[in-house]
Order: sequence, then C-alpha cells, then structure tokens
Amino acid sequence: MNTPFYVFMKLLPKNAASRAFGIVTRLRIPFVSKALRNVFANYYKLDMSEAEYPLSHYRNIGELFIRRLKPGARPIADSEIVSPVDGVLSQTGVFDENQKLIQAKGKYYTLKDLLRNDEMAKRFEGGAFATIYLAPFNYHRIHSPVKGELVDAAYCPGTLWPVNVGSVERVEGLFCINERLTSRIRLEDGSEILVVKVGATNVGRIGVVYSDELLVNAGRLPRDCKRFDWVPSTKVTFEKGGELGRFEMGSTVILVVDKKIHERHPELFTSRLGQAVKVGESL
Repeated sequence: MNTPFYVFMKLLPKNAASRAFGIVTRLRIPFVSKALRNVFANYYKLDMSEAEYPLSHYRNIGELFIRRLKPGARPIADSEIVSPVDGVLSQTGVFDENQKLIQAKGKYYTLKDLLRNDEMAKRFEGGAFATIYLAPFNYHRIHSPVKGELVDAAYCPGTLWPVNVGSVERVEGLFCINERLTSRIRLEDGSEILVVKVGATNVGRIGVVYSDELLVNAGRLPRDCKRFDWVPSTKVTFEKGGELGRFEMGSTVILVVDKKIHERHPELFTSRLGQAVKVGESL
C-alpha cells in the first residue's frame, strides 16, 4: 500500500485537486480546449460513431465526457432490471448476515458503512448487489435500471480516491470513504433498488436529472455532516432506461436490490460477472 503513488495520493488534497481539474476540463480556451479534447478522444479511443454529435461539436473535454448517445444506441431489454451504465460488472453477491459486500479479493465493506444509515441497510437485508466500474472511455450518463418512482436521495461527503482496479485492491473501504450520491427507487410492487453513484479522483462531480441542488463536489452540498438526505417535493418517476444522472469523469455504480427482487430473480447479476455491460442490457 505504501508505494510512492499511494503515498502521494494519500497526501494530495484530492477533492480540491479534482475541483481544479474539473474547472480546466470545462474551460473554453480557443484552440487549446479543442486540442485537449482531441487528445483525450484519441488517447482513450472514444467511439464517436454512437455519440449524439461528431467530435467537433464538443467544445472541451468536459462536454465530451458527458456526451449523450444517438437515439436508439442503447436498446432497452425486456427484463425487470437492466444495466444503468456502460462498464464492467466487477463484483456481485448476496448479503450475508453481516451485510458484507465484496470490494476485491480479501477486502469487504458493509452496506451500513456504504449508506451510513443503519435503518436503510436493514431494509435491504436478504438482498443482492452488483458493482459496475466505468473506465474513462465509457459513456458516462447514468440511467434508471427499473421502471419506478424516486423515494429519496442521499449524499455522503467523503474524499475522492481513484476507483480503478489498483485502488480497489489496496484502499480499505474505498467505496465507503469516497463521496457518493444514492438514489432510492421503488417499483410498482413496493420492492426497492438503490443506485449508489461513487465519485472518484479528477472532477468527482455527480449530477442527477431530478435536482440541480444535488451536484456533488461543486460546493452546493453540506460537507460537515455524515449524510445529507433529500426528498423530492413533487413526484419523480423513471421509465426503465430513462436518464437518471451523469458522472463528470470516471467512477463506479453499486446497485443494491432488496430481498423481494432477489427472491424473484435469484440469478440476478451472476451470469454477467466480469463482463462488459451497456446501458439497457439485462443483468
């Protein structure tokens, strides 16, 4: 763990550095911003054929990173739960009596620590989880995995470690110490699913379509608290595959389903472990 890189990352003011980096990606400096955009697209070999607009449309890396796709680029599967993002399904599992989730081989964390809410964690006893990692080249809009109604959201302040494989294998409780924003969605039968969006180094901003207030790492949310809870003032509903939010740079989504969903889909997530998934594909 005490490699030069991780010593450097431990000492680095990661949130401040990420905000600064985010400002740079959103600048519109003639020639410079577009040149950096082109370097980013070429380095990560972005597939612009599925993007809503050609590369030249995006004025900087920031706009390119949160690009939308062409209509129909992500067909929505005829199953109850679909992938909310493009990425790799890196871990899956069923909660044991201690509600442990797998972070990496030999490393675990608890749902209680992830949510910072004991009562909420108990609601999902007997459920299952899936962790999906998004690389920089992935499409970074987040979509609803189900058809349902938003119950509430919660922001957990934290730091912004990288969430790549190396960090996940080394940093204890990584997903519980990084900033995160959780959306709780209730299905028609009363079962529930959590979409936990975990921030990461560089930008670290997470936005959601249902509230401008809930923009992580942008100075809009309180940081002197364990958890900030938010309840919609009007009804918010999602169609399966409908847009839910966005990552402004790479990160991770953790899906948590309750016991009712797990019981009717006992093989949920398991067949896709280790595979690349795309928005709208069956899990």
